Amino acid sequence: MKRPLRLIAAATSATLLLAACSNANSGDEPETAASAGSTAASGWKAPTQDCDDPAAATKEISGTLKVGWSAALSGPLAGAVGAVLQGMKDRFAVENAAGGVNGVKLEVVSRDDAFDPAKAKANVGQLIQSDKVDVLDVFGSGQLDAVADDQNAACVPLLFAQSGVPTFRDVKNFPWTTQYLPSADVETAFDVELLKKKYPNGAKVAIAANQTESGKGLADGFKKALQGTSFELVKEVSLADPAAAATTLSASGAQVLFDAGVTTDCPALSIAVGRSGWKPETFIQPSNCVDGNTLYKPAGAAADGQLVPVWLKNPASDLYASDAGMTDYLAKLKAQNNPAPTNSYTVNGWVIGDLMIDVFKKAAASPSKLSHAGIMEAARTQEYQPPMFIDGIKWKMAPTAPLGILAFRPFQWDATGVAFKPYGDVIDISSKYITK
Repeated sequence: MKRPLRLIAAATSATLLLAACSNANSGDEPETAASAGSTAASGWKAPTQDCDDPAAATKEISGTLKVGWSAALSGPLAGAVGAVLQGMKDRFAVENAAGGVNGVKLEVVSRDDAFDPAKAKANVGQLIQSDKVDVLDVFGSGQLDAVADDQNAACVPLLFAQSGVPTFRDVKNFPWTTQYLPSADVETAFDVELLKKKYPNGAKVAIAANQTESGKGLADGFKKALQGTSFELVKEVSLADPAAAATTLSASGAQVLFDAGVTTDCPALSIAVGRSGWKPETFIQPSNCVDGNTLYKPAGAAADGQLVPVWLKNPASDLYASDAGMTDYLAKLKAQNNPAPTNSYTVNGWVIGDLMIDVFKKAAASPSKLSHAGIMEAARTQEYQPPMFIDGIKWKMAPTAPLGILAFRPFQWDATGVAFKPYGDVIDISSKYITK
């Protein structure tokens, strides 16, 4: 399958991989689109005519459905990646114990790419040709960029990639690919909606931006979301030197500071701002900064009051102690002898497995059946409330708005209690992208 030439930078930070530390690059997302329900009714069909083997794309899967991962199973990311894969395997094990998907059992096949896009490309070739997988997944934008051409040509669905690069939300050129991480445009639109509630008459804002594609994407998305509002952007600085950035920002007169950064920037900027003596009224961190112990606790009092958008339930939080979805999740992980059920990476893997199972079940019930084409058609029009998503946040996909996460709940860091606390209710911005 051919696609037009494009320029795309691979994600340079390993911290962009996981939903627990998620981020996305910027891009122009569709401003309007049909609703997920109406697009499902309209019958979007997976294009099989250009597949290397069209017959294989429509053949019903029986016996075992294999999900192939190219992942960093060695190196510094191995622990986090291993927790994601184990969470997914445990979700599949629970489903298999209940009979599978219409009797079809689910299996995870993984190959180590050491977070190297070239190795990921080779792995995907082996997963398709030798392992005969039915679905693929990868960690990282560079990895997705390396494999997308081959994967789309083979018409093997790649679902819920740990990447947010907008290039692959182009359904026309990448009809067999979906992504899990939220779009920068969506996340920053949420941030501005949150600010509107706190500052109905506007405020002065400043941006500290990492100069990677991800940081620039968040900064661009934030500036785009500010257009037409009463907010005034008074300063934008590079995060190359957090101390210098903090000094410049402290003199800006900004009431609001937005960190358009990667995970490692979150504590670094907090500490630098704290040392400068400046205390912005509102400090918004990106959604990749959700791990309190590693990203907020080290900053001490400087991180107190900071806000972050969240979509997953936190097993370590008392907020969900009596939550039915959480209770069920923890019980099932205990039964699977999972060593780290409260680990955010484990939750990430479990949720991706849960989203896949929902797709598989809907495909099996569709006219295209449980086939590569049927799976892709179900994924393109999926609307689902994962039990481990915060109540009120659904996964919403439409062919003309392939975004997935379109709502967040703001949480605020309490430095004294060393924990996140809710800061208002869920803000759903799906109406900006999916219209009835």
